[in-house]
Amino acid sequence: MDSGRYEIRPFAEPDYEAGARLNSLWMPEFPETVEDARRWHDIIAKDPDRLMVRLVGEERGTGSVIAWGGLVHTLFNFHPHKYYVRVVVDPAHRRRGIGEEMYRRLEKIAMERHAICLWGNAREDDPSSLRFLEHHGYVATRKTWSSRLRLTDLDLSKFPDRTKALMDSGIRFSTYAEEGADRPDVQRRLYELGKITSEDVPRLGEYAPVSFEEFMTIDLAGPNAIADAVFLACVGEKYVAWSTLQRLPGLPDTIDIGFTGTLPEFRGRGIASELKRRAVLYARAHGYRYLVTGNDSLNPRIWKINEKLGFTRQLVLVQSEKKLRPTDA
Repeated sequence: MDSGRYEIRPFAEPDYEAGARLNSLWMPEFPETVEDARRWHDIIAKDPDRLMVRLVGEERGTGSVIAWGGLVHTLFNFHPHKYYVRVVVDPAHRRRGIGEEMYRRLEKIAMERHAICLWGNAREDDPSSLRFLEHHGYVATRKTWSSRLRLTDLDLSKFPDRTKALMDSGIRFSTYAEEGADRPDVQRRLYELGKITSEDVPRLGEYAPVSFEEFMTIDLAGPNAIADAVFLACVGEKYVAWSTLQRLPGLPDTIDIGFTGTLPEFRGRGIASELKRRAVLYARAHGYRYLVTGNDSLNPRIWKINEKLGFTRQLVLVQSEKKLRPTDA
């Protein structure tokens, strides 16, 4: 890195705008807003046991932020000695050593904290970023991708309404709004459902549930949450499956399937498919043009459901891990 032209310094409050711009350059399919970037950073940083180190690369003279990097503990798979690393450099300033120097500093901090491993990802269609991770000792473990469905292309006649058959078998359908979004007992039951149905979601590392407060902020009470678009399958007062829709601040014509999960003993009965059918109807009725969702190469069952609905892959990320020392050290 040319230190006469660039400097690396700690991230500051005014840098959110530049960070959101850089993230949007890296992932234009999902442009990030300043408000959403700040919200996620606040969620992670609120727990004092989680580390969040952020750096920016600035061009001397112009003062332009042309890169940012972060070393953070993650949600849903927190481990005190495992960290996620991201370095994003403006394409106009790549191959000048900025990303290399920023990464070196972040890995040094991780090593000083006795890190066991580091996680990172890169776009499958970005060979230089894939080579960067490989050069630094990362090994690809799986792929994740976002999928998109144009709602006008969907033929719902292929997906029969299973409501009657499932209701005849004892399933009751509802929404978070209908159950009572202001009721603490409803919120707690949804939290317990979320904890159980998240256990076998593919991820790097081991599952670690978030707190009830974080669950509320992420899934039920944040600015992107929609109470009447949290679809539930119930047996009596017990919640056995759910599928959520959430707003995407940078894409007003698109709505996201945030999470779909079913208790193990109720799987294989078509409940998840019925909940997703209801989500599609909601999206159509509320004027959205596109529906997006996330998929994982280690979860072919869910991808099969989405592919049947007509989802097509939009953005593929290669998830990678770098082991720094034995896990029993």
